[in-house]
Amino acid sequence: MAPGRRTWMVLLVAILLVVAAAAYGLFAVDRPQVESVDNEWGTVTSERTEIETRIAVDDPRLLRVGDAAADVSYTVSLNDVEVATERQRQIDSGTESEIAVSTWLDNDDIPAWWASHVERNETTTVRMEPEVVVEHAGIRRSADRWTQTRTVRTDLLEPLRTTENQAFEAGGRTLFVVNETDAEWGNATPNRTPIDASATVTNPTAIPIPIAEIRYTVQLNGIVVGDGVAGEQLLLEPERTQTIEANATIDTDTLDEWWVTHLRNDETSNLSVEFDATLEFAGAEREVPLEFLSYERPVRTDMLGSSDTEAAGSADADTAASSDQGSDRTRNQPSTANQS
Repeated sequence: MAPGRRTWMVLLVAILLVVAAAAYGLFAVDRPQVESVDNEWGTVTSERTEIETRIAVDDPRLLRVGDAAADVSYTVSLNDVEVATERQRQIDSGTESEIAVSTWLDNDDIPAWWASHVERNETTTVRMEPEVVVEHAGIRRSADRWTQTRTVRTDLLEPLRTTENQAFEAGGRTLFVVNETDAEWGNATPNRTPIDASATVTNPTAIPIPIAEIRYTVQLNGIVVGDGVAGEQLLLEPERTQTIEANATIDTDTLDEWWVTHLRNDETSNLSVEFDATLEFAGAEREVPLEFLSYERPVRTDMLGSSDTEAAGSADADTAASSDQGSDRTRNQPSTANQS
């Protein structure tokens, strides 16, 4: 090979090495970073719910090179239920970019989420996972993965778990004494959520007290989400202690309607549980409220961590955000709700 040609080959290789090293430096050293993620609810309709997300991305030099572009994928999950996904293309560059992503949640997913919430002891993990990918000259480079989680807890049956003695009166006389009440969730599905309630009672009188029927109504923000017969034909024997079973069911597949009212009311709901019994005494039937099994309870959540006030009522929440670099970053301090 001629000396001149050899010299040109060496120069060409050197130039290629410099270009490759520069490209590698841009991708390996100055890779994009997700700095923070903020979420809030947007438009709420009877069919779907908008999640408005702002992702702050540390914008490296690569985004200012020629035709470089960045894409953002975004996923929101409630427990194992993936409720929203979105992809945003062509991020504007700058010293720091804030990307606005509008993600839509299908309200038909709410019954499946509710079932998972109950089955996990009334606990929901809200998981938000944005992913930023930068592309230049046919090469795609991912930012460090960022995962933000938030835990939401409720305790909706707590008022029914008591050992406080209560006298039950009707017609101006004490018919029996309630020794304790209890309630547990049954097997929750996207179609139905059973509530297994019970009361241990003592009949101190010398006469039997027949209960012909027990009925129930469950409401959330005034929407009836369950009603029907909770128990039938029970005889409370004189001077004996017995258990009254009262089993209710929430129609889980109706909760998408409640969800809309919950969000429009700043993630606040009123839970109302009412039990009534038809008693037979003095030769007649009489319907009376079973106040020892009936109650109202505020329900407050803060799913996205966007509330200005601490979660209150019957829910508490805590948050954590981290990247895959091994360092934990907390955006919000944990907030604990007061149980009522």
